Amino acid sequence: MLGQASAADNSALAGKVLRQGSSNESIYFIMVDRFENGDPTNDNAGFIVEDPTGGFDPSDPGYWHGGDLKGVTKHLTYVKSMGFTSIWITPPVKQKYVQGSSAAYHGYWGLDFTTVDPHLGTEADFKEMVTRAHELGLKVIVDVVANHTADVIYYDNGKPKILASEAKSKKPDWLNNINNYHNVGISQGTDSDFFGLDDIATENPEVIEGWIKVWSDWINNFDIDGFRIDTFKHVNPEFWLKVIPAIKEVARKKGKTDFPIFGESYDLTPYMTSAYIRTKQIDSVLDFPFQERVSRFAKYGTNTTELAGLFNADDLYTTPTTNAYGLITFMGNHDMGRIGYQIRNAVLDNDLTGALDRAKLANALLFLLRGSPTVYYGDEKGMAGSGGDKQARQDMFATQVASWQSQERIGADPIGTASSFTQVHPLEIQLQDLQKLIAANPALRDGTQQVRTTSGDVFVVTRFADDQEYFVAFNGSDEAATAKFSVATTASTWEPLNGKCSLTSAMEITVPARDYCVYKANKKYLAPKNLSVQLSLNNRDLLFHDGIALTATIPGNGYNTVAFSYRKKGGKWISVGTAEKRTVKDSATKSGFYRTYLLKAGLKAGTEVEVIAVARDTSGKIATSKIMKVKI
Repeated sequence: MLGQASAADNSALAGKVLRQGSSNESIYFIMVDRFENGDPTNDNAGFIVEDPTGGFDPSDPGYWHGGDLKGVTKHLTYVKSMGFTSIWITPPVKQKYVQGSSAAYHGYWGLDFTTVDPHLGTEADFKEMVTRAHELGLKVIVDVVANHTADVIYYDNGKPKILASEAKSKKPDWLNNINNYHNVGISQGTDSDFFGLDDIATENPEVIEGWIKVWSDWINNFDIDGFRIDTFKHVNPEFWLKVIPAIKEVARKKGKTDFPIFGESYDLTPYMTSAYIRTKQIDSVLDFPFQERVSRFAKYGTNTTELAGLFNADDLYTTPTTNAYGLITFMGNHDMGRIGYQIRNAVLDNDLTGALDRAKLANALLFLLRGSPTVYYGDEKGMAGSGGDKQARQDMFATQVASWQSQERIGADPIGTASSFTQVHPLEIQLQDLQKLIAANPALRDGTQQVRTTSGDVFVVTRFADDQEYFVAFNGSDEAATAKFSVATTASTWEPLNGKCSLTSAMEITVPARDYCVYKANKKYLAPKNLSVQLSLNNRDLLFHDGIALTATIPGNGYNTVAFSYRKKGGKWISVGTAEKRTVKDSATKSGFYRTYLLKAGLKAGTEVEVIAVARDTSGKIATSKIMKVKI
């Protein structure tokens, strides 16, 4: 049921461009055991080298190889030289060294969550690494796990049991209480053992308080700067609603008002990944929908319509405190495999030039589209691997895995017995150049992104901040391709900042095969003299069932923000979120409107509310829509 009411002066509801703490980060993801062996004395955690108890076997992809915290510290200047602002390291906590036919080199089989694993060094080594990182201006983001521990509980005739030798193997001690686990074995849902690992009953008050203390201690004792949360979606939402605000408060008291926390949810639709943010469980997640669709463009091209749909769905992440610019983007990882592996599978075996071009295109897409880019260590050296999991976790230092010595790389010969750190790679140079370009033009990192093409082989977006407009054009095809598109900065010439494209005055660009380019307007953007906004409730999103799409249109092609709010009759206005870009046409969406979603949660069915849209342009002018009524 829809209706309208007259609008009073509601200009105070106007919003501004919102950016979260993670919006301007670029992250280098390190698997500590595979990065650099800075101290060979800790390779087998205190056991003699031949003792299998420690799990050290540098010739086997599934065992400890000797990388450690001193090794990370040794190469922090290397990470900084590529322009990264943060490192993300695999869990440093003490592990159950060996389970079955593999070892815990990856860090996800925790036993003692209060200290550093001896394979990686000491607490003093960890503190030294953090101190050195901070001196270089790098944040340290630590991988953490709340969902499970190492596999200690076993089942005998359906009853959970623990060997006497392992009854007190976990720390803190509340982890030794079998009642703090679900004990249902491998089944379905959040209560099951994840690949046989002991699933923690995260609904228990003792567990909630326990994890808050553990993670608070890592902040207070080691001065870390953020968390990546493994298996985030396997934990009940109520846990995160209590734990994450508590952790943010601890970080704030430590002086860390910008403390990025992002969760892993291996979901391929934005309707799923955005739900964790809309329900206030967390402010950011790893952007798996981005990875799937953008990497497909890097590998094959042609799917510009799909990319348009991906970025239309960014509206799903818009709340009063979040938006899609805070998402953590990536092209490959330690589970699914490297982007190099994906590219090698996509091109002909003998197409070495095409593979390198596409790897560079993948980097450009990752760094020049919205979100905080994350590069998996070794990708900059052309590492490809032969699959996911163990086959995507190569050594950066001189490897003793025979198959890795002869493994083909993108843009480089097999490494043999050399260290990857001794060779400068074309992708490494490209990353340095991209990061320098972005540092000199910050709008390319967190400026407003507006999609400008929705079909053909060339995908174009504009980026905008501080009255300065840029455009970035990508061609995913194996032939030069042309596209015509619109911009908001009229009557301007455009300066090429990167790439070898051809641009006409009619804004028609030709991009070489498997390539990209960046241009900057040679004049500042000026907002139109007039501003008006019209609210609509008719542009429904048939795939979204948790609320109502609120949309607004503004004449012209300029940059604006549109703040949407609602209220119950006689009540105060409540923010829904602020949109800053227009939709473009895709298979499910019309073009040209700003959008947020009014959630049904907390509103009883049949409740009638009033909604309003308040627009602000870049000059500060404000316009308000008519107030409309909608029944939930």
